[in-house]
Amino acid sequence: MLRMMKMELAVLKKYLKQITFTMLIVIVCLVAGMGSLTSVPGVAFLMVTFSASMSASAYDDQNGWGSYRLVMPVTRREVVQGRYALNLLLAIAAAAVAAVLMTAFIALGSAVELPEFLANLAVWDNQQLEATLAASISCACIGLCMCSATLPAYFKFGMTKATQYLPFIMLFLSVAPFLVLGVIGGPLLDQVKGAIELAETTGGLGLIAFAALAISLAVYAASSFIAVRLYSARDL
Repeated sequence: MLRMMKMELAVLKKYLKQITFTMLIVIVCLVAGMGSLTSVPGVAFLMVTFSASMSASAYDDQNGWGSYRLVMPVTRREVVQGRYALNLLLAIAAAAVAAVLMTAFIALGSAVELPEFLANLAVWDNQQLEATLAASISCACIGLCMCSATLPAYFKFGMTKATQYLPFIMLFLSVAPFLVLGVIGGPLLDQVKGAIELAETTGGLGLIAFAALAISLAVYAASSFIAVRLYSARDL
């Protein structure tokens, strides 16, 4: 799998500048609109998970790279697992770099006098920290779930053909929770209400957030096994 991750990273190098530039524009717009830095690490994670997986899958369809890669000493399982692993590692690295830069900016704001808007951004307290953790975990869950749905489709159909089906897949996943609530009804709603009440207690919100993150990681791992089976059955 390590060999495949190196190959994948070599492919993604040509897209890194574009991904980074797009990510910076989105982060700057969000920070300017919200007047807060709390979303920075989470948005970095979300942008990289989506952009890296999409860019790598698009490259598979270019110049027959997806077929040519299979004559190299890598199995289809390693291709899938390498992409899933590298995608997650790049997203974590992006979030970590964003958090370090955000911390450096906050430290700069406490050391020197900045213009009023920047000085307000550099104000930091426990409430800001909690909001950053909540935003980061929420974005991580969204990014992992999105990749869990899109990557198997990319491996099954290829990037070009998968884009025809993904809107319907994402639409179904969006309405599925409401369909489940409508079918199951009362018992599930009582559990949701209990979860909300738990979140209002000390430490309850953190417990639910980390449970959601653990579930998202489990879904991401399960998605990789599904993608392996789909890619193994694909005729290239």
